[in-house]
Amino acid sequence: MFWSVLFLVFGFYVLIKSADVLVNGVAGVGRRFNIPKIVMGLTLVAFATSAPEGTVSIIASLQGSSNLSVGNIIGSNLANVTLVLGVAAMVRKIPVTKNTIFKGVPLNILALLLLIVVGYDQFFQNQGVTFNKISLGDGVVFLAFFAVFLSYIWGSIKSVQVQESEIQKKERFFSKDNLWILGFMIIGGTIGLLVGGKLVVDNAIFIAKFLGVSESLIGLTVVALGTSLPELTTSVVASLRHERDIAIGNIVGSNVLNVFLVIGLTALVSPLDFDPILLYDAG
Repeated sequence: MFWSVLFLVFGFYVLIKSADVLVNGVAGVGRRFNIPKIVMGLTLVAFATSAPEGTVSIIASLQGSSNLSVGNIIGSNLANVTLVLGVAAMVRKIPVTKNTIFKGVPLNILALLLLIVVGYDQFFQNQGVTFNKISLGDGVVFLAFFAVFLSYIWGSIKSVQVQESEIQKKERFFSKDNLWILGFMIIGGTIGLLVGGKLVVDNAIFIAKFLGVSESLIGLTVVALGTSLPELTTSVVASLRHERDIAIGNIVGSNVLNVFLVIGLTALVSPLDFDPILLYDAG
């Protein structure tokens, strides 16, 4: 028990330090290519912080725990909007841009509605279907929507990029925005988030079991919250460092990636059973 508590605290430390490194690396890439920070938050940071959800969901699916897999995504998205955004906003006021209101929020709503429509077969198909499943075909549909999301991001990047002179490029190479250094920071920060997240989740589960908490409750709470810790630490650190666009972009991007990419890939690996009771959590 003592060692589990110690590793849990160490996991939190690794998460916080890794988030700091990742935010600095992503902010540097944004400066290097004149890319808006909101776009970086929606892409690189969101990919990195969604990795724990993807890992947990795919492993749970392979082990036959479909409800844990889907519940992890729904729980993590709820935690991102309520816990992560709430704490980040408490740290510093986060301005919300028109792009976030008119594009980011609708994408999040679309992802949730699509998950309900493709998962709740008994309600939407109405053809004597006796099961609810997210099939391989549904996974392809999710990945197609993810491709549309990527094309929107790519269009946003191209619209703001400007050409640099050769002198500026040479100056960039010797500055703190050296792409090699920034690349190592992003990769190192991402690895740190994965390691820290695993330490926290594994030891939190052990402590919960030691205290006599049911495994189902652990899956719906500790696992979902644990896989949201990278988003929480990254958004809070970004907010503290005045990188507020990265903070909000991370939350919006992670929620979209969790559904379109993670559920899509997980369904390709193994079809997912969908329990209608999860709709209460989704709502």
